Amino acid sequence: MKFRAFAAVAAGALLATTLNIAPAQAGGGSHHDSRTTVKNVETLIEGLGGPLKVAHGPRGSILVTESFAGMLSSVAPDGTKKVLASAPGKEIGAVSYSHGTTYYFENVAGTDENPEVVGPALLKSISHHGKTRTITDMTKWEVKLNPDGKTVYGVRDAPQTCLDQAPWLQSTGEVYSHPYSTAVSRGNVYVGDAGGNALWKVDARGKASVLKLLPAEPVVIDDAVVAAAAEAGLTVPECMMGRTYWAQPVPTDITLRGDWLYYTVLPGSPGESMSKGKVYKMNLHSKRSYVVASGLSAPTGVAVDERGTVFVTELFGGGVSKIVKGKAVNVLPAQMASDVAISGHRIAVSTNALAPSGSIVTATLGRSHHGHH
Repeated sequence: MKFRAFAAVAAGALLATTLNIAPAQAGGGSHHDSRTTVKNVETLIEGLGGPLKVAHGPRGSILVTESFAGMLSSVAPDGTKKVLASAPGKEIGAVSYSHGTTYYFENVAGTDENPEVVGPALLKSISHHGKTRTITDMTKWEVKLNPDGKTVYGVRDAPQTCLDQAPWLQSTGEVYSHPYSTAVSRGNVYVGDAGGNALWKVDARGKASVLKLLPAEPVVIDDAVVAAAAEAGLTVPECMMGRTYWAQPVPTDITLRGDWLYYTVLPGSPGESMSKGKVYKMNLHSKRSYVVASGLSAPTGVAVDERGTVFVTELFGGGVSKIVKGKAVNVLPAQMASDVAISGHRIAVSTNALAPSGSIVTATLGRSHHGHH
């Protein structure tokens, strides 16, 4: 799934609606929900150009990718911003931080500069001395291995006469890399590739291996799907009704905790706008995945606190939610919340991510005295 199309469509649709809505009051409603675990909500910085990813950096700083501006910045606790990397016209994303080193991607994919270009998708690191190096180009590995190349997306069981009426309803995985998230553990960089629909592991030498090819996500074609397609100018023939559409399982964020890798999936068209998103956790040894929550509205960020509680941001939802028994419970209302990062009791959230002026909101995770984890 090509995120630039997704972002453009989303931005257009959202700006049309959100400009007429007062911004959600962060933390509003916390006084009458005794189970809320978020307090001390503050806006750290505004005026960011597409803050799609955030991470906790050194000395209390927050690292943020301004994907639409092609910048990676560090924001100090007092809100002072320092640019760490700049690549105008390219997309900078997928930031993470570990043991003094900052990791991020510099992608050509996802930009409008050259819509047809396949790569490069460069995984880079910045040492604590400020030295930048390129670890690998994920496009090289995608071209070599193309994990989802044999996957049939769309409708798999329709007769040819039906498919002929809407050829767009079936395709196979394209050679396309769009790394969208990273997480680091024991010298390895884990990568969620939103173009290749796979999770990868990159070792210290830059050798990449496929950790998991994500299976296509089933969406039953009903009136809502037909309506979503119509909005995109596509017609679904009657013979497709009731059939299963196997959507691209676009991974939008990853995070690690112990032997588990948590990841969010936003099923590609038509799933973006239909609350079909999910959070999974995968055991790094067995590679088996388990659903943590489903029915999410474009989940694009996931974080896990010290007690193992899972938090997600829903780009088209109400902000930040914690997952309680498989359900999303909103704990921090926000517009267009695209990512969440947790360090100790500190939580950082990127908001208004697709609006002209994005923000980072910080807060403290408090212990909930009502109800048990």
